[in-house]
Amino acid sequence: MRILYVTRKYPPDKGGMQLAAYELYKTLAVHNDVTLIKWGGSNKLLPVVYVWLLIQALIAGLKKRPDVIYLQDGLMAPLGSILRLCLHRPTLITIHGKEATYGNPLYKVMVPPFVRRQDQLVTVSNDTKETVERAFPGTHPIVIFNGVSDGFYAPDRQGFIAEVASAAGLTIEQLRDHKLLYTNGRLVRRKGVLWFVNEVMPKLAAGSPVLYLVSGEGRDRQAIEAAIAERGLEGQVKLLGRVSDRLRQALYNVADIFLMPNVPVKNDMEGMGLVALEAASCGTTVVASDLEGIPDAIQNHKNGILVEPTNAEQYLDVIGRELKHPSLRPDAVRDYTLTHYSWRERAADYEAAMQALVRD
Repeated sequence: MRILYVTRKYPPDKGGMQLAAYELYKTLAVHNDVTLIKWGGSNKLLPVVYVWLLIQALIAGLKKRPDVIYLQDGLMAPLGSILRLCLHRPTLITIHGKEATYGNPLYKVMVPPFVRRQDQLVTVSNDTKETVERAFPGTHPIVIFNGVSDGFYAPDRQGFIAEVASAAGLTIEQLRDHKLLYTNGRLVRRKGVLWFVNEVMPKLAAGSPVLYLVSGEGRDRQAIEAAIAERGLEGQVKLLGRVSDRLRQALYNVADIFLMPNVPVKNDMEGMGLVALEAASCGTTVVASDLEGIPDAIQNHKNGILVEPTNAEQYLDVIGRELKHPSLRPDAVRDYTLTHYSWRERAADYEAAMQALVRD
């Protein structure tokens, strides 16, 4: 197929959607003629970026005459409608979650009507599908999970210990004296870091030598720092800020448990949880909230353990047990994740959806 692939979130910009856009493009391009129209910088000037993407996509579309147009997130729906009208080709668009819940009044006027006009919607989880069906009545989205590449695993995790110790401000010996918990993601309320620091870490730190490392930035950072100080957890919780790809890989491989302690927040949902797949692909057990799209990434007792959201006692019980007596073998976690969430399989699902549009 000839595919016109348009995305406003792409490397070198950092984030789960950016990485997913790259991996899907790379895999689709193996067997298809894919023309990539991308933006890999900040979206702070989104109106300008949007017009630039539209012009580039129109030029490429008129030149290449694609069979199908793919748009990587719901905010691109108005652009998709213009391309559909001008190029007379079907459109397929991925909805990651927040596009269906965002409450901004201007957004509600500008985006949802165009989402409904796309030929096919794809959602990244079953929970997102249900949310989209409620937000956009009459649409019939299909579910295609996000995937993960095998680019994070390091067979010799010992080689990363010095880097993690340095990032945490510890010696190698001090780091080895601790069990390591790790969270990677934006510091926003739904990610649950603030809740976990307040409700779980004080008891967890009192019972065993546990170190909780968190990478990422966001509007909750000051509140989390205040909670760390108020709880006297300066030695047990470290906020690392944005980290390099190499350090993130090191943390995935060295951590004893990867945490996703998400909490429910109105109009802000977890589409799936790509970082959980990244950690699990390294053989690291994921302990995560059984919430929204996360259960479509983490299968209970296969590549992680699901916990009732905001249930501090259950988090304490599961983490304490897994640190003392892990119930999942690292090789089993890794094998399950790579077998069930490969980008090769996900790209084949997208190809099938696109071919159905072309046939119609």
